[in-house]
Formats: sequence, C-alpha cells, structure tokens
Amino acid sequence: MKNRRLPCFLLFIYLSAFSPSLLLSQNLKMLGVRVWESEKKQFGEVSDLEVTGGKVRSITRKTTNFKEPIRYILPGFCDASVTIGANSFGGETNREILPQLLLGFLATGFSHVESVGDGDLTKVKDEISKSKIIGPFILQSQKPWVYDANFRENSPSKDQYFALGLDSKSLEAGEGKRDRSRHQPIFLKKAEGQSFPQTTLFQWKSKWDKQGYTPLAYTFADRLAWKDALDTGFPVIFHPMPANANLSQVQTRQFLWAPLLNVTYFLSLRNDPKSLTLRLQQIGEHFPYFKEKFLPNFLDGLPDEVDLEKANLAKSEFYSLWEIFRKEHRKERLLFASGSGHWASFPGVGAIQEISLWEASWKTLAKSKESRTEEESLPWWKRIFARPEFSEIRKVETDPETLPAERKELVQILTEKTCRFIGADHEGKISIGKPAHFSVFKENPLKKSLGIFAIESMVLGGKLVYTPKPEKVGKKP
Repeated sequence: MKNRRLPCFLLFIYLSAFSPSLLLSQNLKMLGVRVWESEKKQFGEVSDLEVTGGKVRSITRKTTNFKEPIRYILPGFCDASVTIGANSFGGETNREILPQLLLGFLATGFSHVESVGDGDLTKVKDEISKSKIIGPFILQSQKPWVYDANFRENSPSKDQYFALGLDSKSLEAGEGKRDRSRHQPIFLKKAEGQSFPQTTLFQWKSKWDKQGYTPLAYTFADRLAWKDALDTGFPVIFHPMPANANLSQVQTRQFLWAPLLNVTYFLSLRNDPKSLTLRLQQIGEHFPYFKEKFLPNFLDGLPDEVDLEKANLAKSEFYSLWEIFRKEHRKERLLFASGSGHWASFPGVGAIQEISLWEASWKTLAKSKESRTEEESLPWWKRIFARPEFSEIRKVETDPETLPAERKELVQILTEKTCRFIGADHEGKISIGKPAHFSVFKENPLKKSLGIFAIESMVLGGKLVYTPKPEKVGKKP
C-alpha cells in the first residue's frame, strides 16, 4: 500500500521533531485551519495562517474546498495564580523536576502563567527565553503581604518563598523587581483569629491605588477574610466563597473572582486515597503527560489507610463551598486560576479539575426544577463526587450549532479575560500583528467536555514548543 500523505501541519510537526533549526524557527504557515475569533466567540471560516517573526502576519480565508483534515486553533490560555516553587507532591521544586512541571502547562494549552509567592524567577525566565528550558511565559506578582505576629510594613514574611536553587538574598536586593507585574497580593488569613485590621487594609489599598498597583485578596475560604475583602473594596478576590459570606448584601460591588475550587477539592480527598486515586486516574486518561510523568510517583506516596470521619467532614465542607459557587458564580466576574503548586494540583491537573467543577456547576443550573429536586434527594456525596461530569469525558456532540454557550464563555475567560488581567502580550487573541501564541486541535475542542485541554500541539511566538511524539508513517502491514 502506498504511503499516506500527512496533512501539512502534521508534516511540520513530524519534521520538527528531528530538525532543531525548524523547531527554533519563528516563521510558520498553516494551511486549512479554523481560528478562534474572540469578538464572535466562535471559530472562523477555513483559512491559511501565516506567522512571520513570531507574530501573526495574515489569516486568509480559503476560497476553494480544502480536502485535508481541518485543524482548530485557540489562543494560548492564561492562569492568574500558580506557584512554580511548589511541586504538588507537597515539597519544593528542584532543578530536575522544574522542566517537567513547566511542560505540564504547555501540554494543556497554557501560554502564560502568573507566579504568586515565588522567589525571584528572573533566571528561570531567562533560561526559558533562551530555550534552555521549555515552558510558558512567566509573569510575577509583587511579593505577597502576609500576616505574622511581628509584621512590619514593606517586610513580608520570608517563609512563603521558594528559591528554586537560586540565591534567595536577591529578594532583599530587589533583583527581578523590574519583571514583576502591578499586582499586589495580600494573604488576608494565615491562621484562625489572625488577620489584618480593616483600617489597615483601607490604608494599604489607598496607598497601592495611588502607586498604580492592583490589590489582590487571598482569603483561603475564610468567612472573615471574605468580609474584610468585600468591605475594603478589593477589586480581585481569590479562593472559594464560604456559605455565610453574604454576597447578596454587596451585589452592586464590582470585583473579579478566581475561586480555586480544585485546591479545596483535592484537599477534601486527602483522607480518602481511594477516591483521590480514582479521580487522578480519570484525569490521567485525558492528560497522558501527567499520567506518564507524575501520577505513579504521586500515588505511591498516598497513605493506605482511610480516615472516614475526617474524609466525610472534608468532603462536606467542600460541597458547601461548591454549592455557593453554583448559586453565586456570576460568569462575568470569573477569572481563571488553577493554584498549581498546591498539593495534588499539578500543572494541567489543577486546570482540568477546576474546569470540571465549573462545568458541573453550570450544568446543574441549567436543569429544570423537577430534575434538580430529584437530584437533591440523593445523598450529597452522590450529588457531586459521583457526578458523571466529574469523572468522565462526555460524548462528542455532533452538531456544532448545539455547542453549549457556557463552553464558549469558558474559552473567553481562559483567554481574553484572564490574559488581559495578567498582561499577556497576545491579550488572549489570535490577530494580525500580535504574537503567535496558540494551541492546535485535531477537532473542534468545544465539542466535548474538557476538549479544550486535549491539544495536538502548542506554539509560542511561532515556535513549536510542545507536541506528542510523532506518529510513525509509512506502509501499513
């Protein structure tokens, strides 16, 4: 049988795996692709995409039928809060594991991440820019302000920082400050009964506003911290909302919210290794890179015994947080943050679980009152931890016109909205003149749940930075 001809883009991938000069090229032409149009929240007509010098030069609509398989292209995703120095095993990141963790972001379509709580990452970012390490673009917030008994202004606690093998003294010297964003995180709750006075928060927020900084409140799902953040007028809040946060009393306030539900979800399963193992194995089937690089070692470190009392209490606490999100999520206020670096929230894994929880929430909201009543008659653990949408990838919906509007909105949150927030250079778009940061898919990624993470390859600045191993081609036996 004659050799089968590869599609143009697959040929590019195949050759680049063996040709370093092509891999480092910033010029690229892709034939027969459908590019995501942010303004219309849909994929455009079949076109040819040309990249020159790392930027999109042209997107030309094809006027003739294209017989090769069509590829779909989404802008690179953005993550508003990660910690590079924590490895999700419960320890610190070292030089050996760092490249693998960074590839985890690319393998799920993330082109930009914002680091919070890390030491100076200037050298790491330089190594990425020089291709010594392959990874996403890393932006860094200002050093977080943390409550401690001896807190002094402009003197955050040093315990939160990971050095990644770098000189931690550079923090005090101010190295890397030029590369930090205008975001000023403040951890409002460190321990029970410890928090900043509201008068102090008002003073700091006023000062930061005048300096052009955006205050970010990390509440750790604490009721008092949520109340303080809202009352003080913080424009951005991270972590889940507790059941008694009383958001309804401040409906007219404007703030952005990154729930980080997956962090609480994984912690709720810490005393139930059987359920945690099952969920991570399910994610691994959808995310082969994680399954190969991290899953076996993580599962080996889990305890054999189950503390049912603690497990059920933790699950119940998580469910109450998820229920509040289901009722009060307000899509227009959502930012995306995976919190990667927390225990079990590996790069990519945290994002997959976070979106699973969001989609499950949106799906239950769309149900009829009768269906919801029937569901609520089930035990709470079946209502959430046994949900099909939490544990399985839903079947492909064959009619593109029936694609859920929520998935289109989800793409906008992951791209344009969050990318604009963290200051990504492509602004979460694929448009002429902007940097070429995008992921490529074999089929419409919106056709199935979590399909947006099933990427075929990742391109940053016109460079192919991630692709699965090339398929063998040639005669069939």
